[in-house]
Amino acid sequence: MNKVIQNTTLGLVLVMLICGGRVWSQEQSLSKPVVYKNSVETSPISPFLQMAKKGIWGIKYEYAFSPKDEIKLGLAYMNLHFDEGTTNSPGLIIGYRRFVWEELYVEYELWPAYDEFYEKNESKYYKSFDLWNEFRVGYQINFTIKEIPLFVNIACPFGFGLYSSNKPDSFYDRMNQSFNEKYFFQFPLIFAGFKF
Repeated sequence: MNKVIQNTTLGLVLVMLICGGRVWSQEQSLSKPVVYKNSVETSPISPFLQMAKKGIWGIKYEYAFSPKDEIKLGLAYMNLHFDEGTTNSPGLIIGYRRFVWEELYVEYELWPAYDEFYEKNESKYYKSFDLWNEFRVGYQINFTIKEIPLFVNIACPFGFGLYSSNKPDSFYDRMNQSFNEKYFFQFPLIFAGFKF
């Protein structure tokens, strides 16, 4: 299933880059572009992640307080399935994005969340407060369809848990398996949204 997700993600990235580049090149004009201060984004790959039992859902509102700086606030839900159990975790998203060159950006997000982790071997729920953080380097592709300002963000993430209050030993064993499983996703993240 991971191969299917990787191939699907690669295909989506290529289509968005090609279409985004064509739309962007058609939208070039000599007039100064309109600057939008508000945007909403979500990830179109969430349904594919859910099919792979790695569901992470989120929707974010972003406010640009300068041409290069945005703050982010959103809602998230994580439904991750492991051999030893399942996490059911609603949470908040708090973040900051800085455009460093053209549409290239760096961003940081904190995800405070309440988690009911179901441990299969013990048939027991572990209720806890978790705090996750994630750094990302990404690129934003802006385009317009029927005068609606849209964008696609493609980002490489690096994240890990900062705090977890009440988890079974099996959860911590999984988190300590390897550096790659603990810190890196296996593919870039894709977000799509609109500006207003």
